[in-house]
Amino acid sequence: MPGTDLDDRLATVLATGHPDAGPLARAVAEFAASGAPRSVDQVAQLKVALSHARPPIWRRVLVPATATLGDLHEVIQVLFGWDGDHLHAFRVGKKRYTDPFMDLDGTGDEEAARIRDVMTAGATIAYTYDFGACWEHEITLEKTVSRDHAQVYPVCVEFRGDSPVEYWNEEEPEESAPFGIKEVNRRLAALGGEPS
Repeated sequence: MPGTDLDDRLATVLATGHPDAGPLARAVAEFAASGAPRSVDQVAQLKVALSHARPPIWRRVLVPATATLGDLHEVIQVLFGWDGDHLHAFRVGKKRYTDPFMDLDGTGDEEAARIRDVMTAGATIAYTYDFGACWEHEITLEKTVSRDHAQVYPVCVEFRGDSPVEYWNEEEPEESAPFGIKEVNRRLAALGGEPS
């Protein structure tokens, strides 16, 4: 939007003559004056734990607070080495979200639900991947921090446990793949693009 500062930009909005230009300009000005942090400048620190795993298997990851649950699904696929070939769903309280193309009854669109809107500090949501094997995950919002504009998000900052074998076969058992944080972060960076 043209303009050198917020006042110039708000004047441009008002000059459009749109019937909602005045209320929008006032709301933006009030928000800017409040000093509240913009969600685009916030990063959610999440702990994603594989439920019932012994020994524990978890990943700590930083993702933009504006990321959708659909984005988080892609992050979890990378964090745990899942291949993404199965149905999945998030459970937030009594609501469920998934990919709308999966056409699961009683679910909302995961692309319409942002982390900042469905999670509060200390709150936990559930994520199930592969309804046959039922890989259950517990996702906790540990805290929200300021975005480092030199950092590409998402990024895994800590972990415990190797990646589980997705397709376990008792007749041909496999060892868990060692968790490689450098490779995982390379793959996560490909999801996130360039630093902003």
